Amino acid sequence: MAITLELTPEIEARLLAQAAAQGMTPEAFLKAAIENFLNAEPLVYRVGTTLVVQSTPIGNLETSVEQMREERINGLIADYESPI
Repeated sequence: MAITLELTPEIEARLLAQAAAQGMTPEAFLKAAIENFLNAEPLVYRVGTTLVVQSTPIGNLETSVEQMREERINGLIADYESPI
């Protein structure tokens, strides 16, 4: 299946930079990113009138907070190092 997306110049530049940093083509980078997103997506279903989200347990709160901090710092560093 082929899908065409119109990206802003800023998003396109970030995509190209991230793909190059990973040593991937933009197409391969996007495909991997979409697959990761879909695999991580929680299952949502209805029980009566309530929506239930089934997700993987995240472990203890301290570990989760530390993981989020590291991801945020890495994201900020990547944004700072990108050519934009």
